[in-house]
Amino acid sequence: MGEKQVLREDFVVPPCREACPAGINVSRYVRCIREGNFSEALAVIRERIPFPSVCGYACYAPCEKRCAAQQFGDSIAIRTLKRAAAEMGGEEWKKNLKIAPSTGKRIAVVGSGPSGLTAAYFLATLGHGVTVFEACDEPGGMLRVGIPRYRLPRNVVDREIDYIKEVGVEIRTGSKVDDVDGLLKNGFDAVFVACGAPKGANLGIPGDNSPGVMIGISFLKKVNSSQEVKVGDRVAIIGGGNTAVDTARCARRLGAKEVTLYYRRSEEEMTANRDEIEAAIEEGVRIELLTAPVKIESEGDTLKVTFTRMKLGKLDASGRRSPIPIEGSEFTREFDTVIASVGQVPDVPGSISGDKNKPLPVDGNTLATDKEGIFAGGDVVSGPASIIEAIAHGRRAASSIDKYLGGKGVIDQPLAPLEEVVSISEDVPKEKIRVPVPSLPLAERLSSFEPVEVGYSMVLAMKEAERCMSCDARHFEVIVHPEGCKECKLCMEVCKVGVFEATKEFNERGYRPVSAQHVNRCIGCMQCFYVCPDFSIEVKKCA
Repeated sequence: MGEKQVLREDFVVPPCREACPAGINVSRYVRCIREGNFSEALAVIRERIPFPSVCGYACYAPCEKRCAAQQFGDSIAIRTLKRAAAEMGGEEWKKNLKIAPSTGKRIAVVGSGPSGLTAAYFLATLGHGVTVFEACDEPGGMLRVGIPRYRLPRNVVDREIDYIKEVGVEIRTGSKVDDVDGLLKNGFDAVFVACGAPKGANLGIPGDNSPGVMIGISFLKKVNSSQEVKVGDRVAIIGGGNTAVDTARCARRLGAKEVTLYYRRSEEEMTANRDEIEAAIEEGVRIELLTAPVKIESEGDTLKVTFTRMKLGKLDASGRRSPIPIEGSEFTREFDTVIASVGQVPDVPGSISGDKNKPLPVDGNTLATDKEGIFAGGDVVSGPASIIEAIAHGRRAASSIDKYLGGKGVIDQPLAPLEEVVSISEDVPKEKIRVPVPSLPLAERLSSFEPVEVGYSMVLAMKEAERCMSCDARHFEVIVHPEGCKECKLCMEVCKVGVFEATKEFNERGYRPVSAQHVNRCIGCMQCFYVCPDFSIEVKKCA
C-alpha cells in the first residue's frame, strides 16, 4: 500500500504512551531507533524521566501490554529498546537541558528511591535548591537494595544518580528523618516524603518467627549488599509478587537445589511480572498454586511447614478472587529456609502520621498531605508498586511543589528536536515475532548475579524497532451501528488496544450494544470487522 506522510498536528496519543504512567513518547523514540538515531531516542525518553537505563532494565513495561502490534503477533520490545537507547545514545541530550536560575527556595526530599530522586531532579532544573535525605549509606532506595543485580546492575543505578547530582541535587546519605516538621522549621520551604515501603510483612501464622524464617525484602537487602546469606538446599518462598519471584531466583543463585514458591491464589492472580515468572521457572523454581502455609514448626535445623490447599471465592477488595481454605487438605513439607514475601509496609516518619506502618493519605491530584508544605508520593502513598509508577508520582510532586512555591508547575522541557512529519507504512508489519533478546545461558545464570539479559546490539535494536507501526500517526474512524449489535462482544475480545466498551443502554432488539469509545487507539487492523456476525461495525481510514 506504500507510505503516507502525517503532520505533527495530526498525531494522537497511542495506546503504549497512554499506558505509561510517566507518559513517555514511545512511538517517537522507537522511530528514532529505527532510523539509527539513538541519541535523539534517549533525548525523547529523558524529556519525561531521569531513569532511562533503570527502566530499560527493570520496568514492568505496561506499555508493552497495550502495544497494538499484539493485533498481529508479539508486542514491541519497548523496554529493551529503551535500554538500547540509554546505552547507545550518549549525552547529546545535555546540550538542550536548561537549568533555571536559582529561585531561592529550598526543598527537602525524604528518601532517595525513584520517586524522591525524580522529584528532586525536576525541581532542581526549575532552579530550586533540593536536598535529599537518605537513611541508608548509599542512595537509590529499592533500586539498590530491593532489585537483584541480575535484573539491575548497580553501576547503572550509580550512573543515573550521578546525572541527578549534576543538575544540583544534594544527597545526604546516612540521614534518617524522624521529624518532618523539623525540616520546615529549619528553613526548607517544602518537603516531599518518598521513604517507600521498606518493611516486610510477617506471615501471621504460628511459628513465623522461628529460626530459619526470613522476610523477603530483608533477605534481598542482605543479598544486594553482598552479605553472606545461607539458605540451605530446600527453600520455600511464600508469596506471588515480584519480591517473591526475585527472592526465589536469588535463592537458586545462592546454591539452593530445591526452591518452591507457594501462592494462595491462581497464576492469573499473581502480581509478579509474567516475564519474571517464566524466567524463574526456567531457572528451576517450582510454583505451587492455591496453597497457603498455616503453621511452621522448628525441629533442629529443619522447618516443618503445614500447608492447606485453597479454592477461589468471590472478588475481594483487591479485585481478585479471595482464597478459601479447603477443609481436610492439609499436608506437611520440610525445608531448610522459609522466606515470607507477602507484602511490604511503609515506615512513615512519626511526626506526620498516626500509624507509621500505613500508607500516607494525600490529595490524589497534588500529592499534598493535610500538613501545609508537606507532600508525599511513591510506595509510602501507594503501597508497593513499580518503578515507573514511583517516577510518575515524583513528576506529579515536582509540579505540585513548584506551584506551591509560586511557579507554574511546568517541569518538562524539549530535549529533542520537534518531529514535524512522520512517514508511516500502511502495510501490516511483516515480522510478527519480536527479535529475541540475547541472554546469558542458563548454566551461567545460576553461578553468578551477572545481568541475565545481555540486551540488543545496534543492529538488533533497529530491526526490532522496524516492527513498530507508529500508532500515533495512524488514523481510523470506528463506527458501531447500535441497532444491529447483538452484544456478542467478539470485537472486545479481539481488540488488544481497548477501542470498544459495553454500553448500559438497550437497543430496540433488547441487546446492550458495544460502543467505540476510544477510536484514537484504532490501528485499522480490521479484526473487529471480520469477527462481527451482525455486520454492525464499520472501520474507515481518515484522510
